[in-house]
Amino acid sequence: PTVQVIGRNEEFLSQELTRLVIEPPACALEPSSHAANIITFNYRSLRFFEDCNLHSVEFGVGEYLKSKYQQVVIFMPKSKPELELFLDIATSVVDSEGTIYLVGEKKSGIASGAKRLSSRAQEITKLDSAKHCQLWEATTVTTSDGFDIDRYIETVEIDINGSALKIASVPGVFSIGRLDEGTELLLNQKIKRLKGRTLDFGCGAGVIGAYVKQLNPEIQLECIDINWFALLATEKTLSLNGLEGTVYPSDGWSDVKGRVNGVITNPPFHQGVSTEYETTEGFIKQAFSKMAKYAPMYIVANNFLRYVLNGSYDNTIFHR
Repeated sequence: PTVQVIGRNEEFLSQELTRLVIEPPACALEPSSHAANIITFNYRSLRFFEDCNLHSVEFGVGEYLKSKYQQVVIFMPKSKPELELFLDIATSVVDSEGTIYLVGEKKSGIASGAKRLSSRAQEITKLDSAKHCQLWEATTVTTSDGFDIDRYIETVEIDINGSALKIASVPGVFSIGRLDEGTELLLNQKIKRLKGRTLDFGCGAGVIGAYVKQLNPEIQLECIDINWFALLATEKTLSLNGLEGTVYPSDGWSDVKGRVNGVITNPPFHQGVSTEYETTEGFIKQAFSKMAKYAPMYIVANNFLRYVLNGSYDNTIFHR
């Protein structure tokens, strides 16, 4: 729906102007976006756009933020801290006479997002309201002198079973700044059966991977996620604790080469603001062909998540 609202207002988005689009959804985009530089923090979206032969797409903070743009289009993210980060990116790259557009669904909080946008501009106008979405335009923007992602990284210290662990907290990463109940249940098991290549699927801020690496220092830890901020947070978390591990983007098993000797995960179940089963169910179904014989998988999930295991995995290790 947000892309369709952009399409209804293409007259404001001249292809002759330089433009940056921040975090569009993984779907067919309007012509104005094809003529723009696009940054996404979602690896699945990156692969989708690459398959659509969109070559002006960048994963995360990189070269595209070193240029100035006459227009910046932001697709509303799911969290307010993430929106603040996106807005700071926009004000750092928009031309002094440029325009910022914010589009989003009402259920994602576009109204409050517009208020946050208004604090960075002298003029803000609602251009459209359709399909349960809104499109806002901000002009006479208060620009900033560059974007520094390190400003958004905080370090928190948590205690797990008597062990202190420093965690890098980054906007847009699940369980920012705290230990959620599922992860706490998983780590309370003090798992020490892991050997060889051990995969932390949906690594988030790197809490699980860092803790099991402390317990099993001989393992070759690999941490995967589709969220660029999660990968950044995990790298920082491992570094803060003097731990080594390989951190890389992967959509499920897509970029995991060869077989692994173990998996430990509190898997993701959100896609935006909705509950999503497909990613984790697909990961579980493919695990048989990606894990070594007798390799353990430790997985924790909320009671309401009805994952389909196809009867292949019937050994419950623990539950609450």
